[in-house]
Amino acid sequence: MQRNTIDGQAHAMQRIDVVAFFGICFMKSVFIALAALVAMAPLSATARSIECTLSPNASSGGWVTDRYFFEVNEEAGTAQAIDAVVQQYNNGPIKARLTDTSAKKLVVSWDVKMTNGTGQMTKMLYRASINKANNSITVRAVPSGFSNQFEARGSCK
Repeated sequence: MQRNTIDGQAHAMQRIDVVAFFGICFMKSVFIALAALVAMAPLSATARSIECTLSPNASSGGWVTDRYFFEVNEEAGTAQAIDAVVQQYNNGPIKARLTDTSAKKLVVSWDVKMTNGTGQMTKMLYRASINKANNSITVRAVPSGFSNQFEARGSCK
């Protein structure tokens, strides 16, 4: 059975539009979003904020951005995430899931509902894996129902 793929040309045009838009709006909205993230965070000594910087390239497709912020409470099993894509489609932090927590890594997953460049409604499935030993991060985005996969790597503090 063959899976659907996003039309390359239409996706490339949307990627340019998305990257340009995010470049202009991201810095303006990041402080508002961070304030919302902190306001929504549970008041617990075990909740912590994680800021990550990535180096997106062609394989990120414009869907994995250069900065991510997470509010994580491993004890309660809760998390929130925000980046430029989440800000654009959710207007603030999004509830995330802790899908793997161990002494070695922390995996945070979240879904963003959106309309792609061809007007199709889709859900982008995100997964951020943070290596606790060296604070490296890999963020992967997969549009639900498509075979495409977008990825970038970086570090967190």
